Amino acid sequence: MVAAILASGMLTLSSCSDKTKDSAHETVEEAKDDMNENVAEAKEDIKEAGNEFEAKVKDDKESLKADIDEAINKLDKKIEDADAKMEKATDKEKLKWQERKKELNEEKADLQTSWKNVQSESADKWDSFKAETKEKIAKAKADIRD
Repeated sequence: MVAAILASGMLTLSSCSDKTKDSAHETVEEAKDDMNENVAEAKEDIKEAGNEFEAKVKDDKESLKADIDEAINKLDKKIEDADAKMEKATDKEKLKWQERKKELNEEKADLQTSWKNVQSESADKWDSFKAETKEKIAKAKADIRD
């Protein structure tokens, strides 16, 4: 009788053990599937965020190019004005206008260099580069008002 009870208990325990193993195996498979879905979603989110960032950088570059072009055009106008004023100026005033023209040409060259650098600027350094270039544009615009 004891042997029958033990045999029956062993059968029950071993069948529970198989059910538990199957259940654990199913849980592991479901967890793997969930993980794979989450990884795929994360990759897609990262790709989408990267595409959005690239589009933003492209728009920023176009806007910055327009700002640089506008500042250069205004500097060109000021340089022409300085040339016209030098034609009619006294020798002392000519020196002043020559110095002013030199400053304007340096600012123009600096902005042109900035634009050349825009083309090759990497996305990870874009924000700091854009801020530096905007400072140059603001300085040029301030000098134009002088």
